[in-house]
Amino acid sequence: MCRALLNIIFLLLMPTSTFALPEDREQPFNIVADSSIFNYKTGIDTYEGNVKVDQGTSHLTADRLVTQKNKQHKMTAAIATGIKKLAEYTTVPKIGDPTLNAKAKVIKFYPPTSIVILEQDVVITQKENSFHGPLIIYNMKDQIVTAPPSKNGRATIVIEPNQLK
Repeated sequence: MCRALLNIIFLLLMPTSTFALPEDREQPFNIVADSSIFNYKTGIDTYEGNVKVDQGTSHLTADRLVTQKNKQHKMTAAIATGIKKLAEYTTVPKIGDPTLNAKAKVIKFYPPTSIVILEQDVVITQKENSFHGPLIIYNMKDQIVTAPPSKNGRATIVIEPNQLK
């Protein structure tokens, strides 16, 4: 039971770079927003208003997206924020798999450390499997999912019966 639960959580939380179709990584990023600010000096780019990011079968929508790049122009952080509605990330993990959908008020991704943090009103679903809670931290490198204690609520996990076999 415990191993099955960890497998489900692991499957629900894989981000674009490791969980999307392999072909997606070869696709260009397309970012559309009502407004954009590029600060080449600081490496901080801000996209606001109806932000939509597409890369193959992976999609992110948010009210605001802020990215940080280092001096080598490599992304060090991306923070998507939902103000009017939750920020949402969807992807197709493997051909034939159901779509993975993750929503939260804030979705943070730190590529150098392979950490993804979903904060506030987190809802992750894939078919009938789901996770609801205030906070999820996923270390992609070590494949560790953490739902720490929170004063803002408890985590709820729903697993399809056929996933427990």
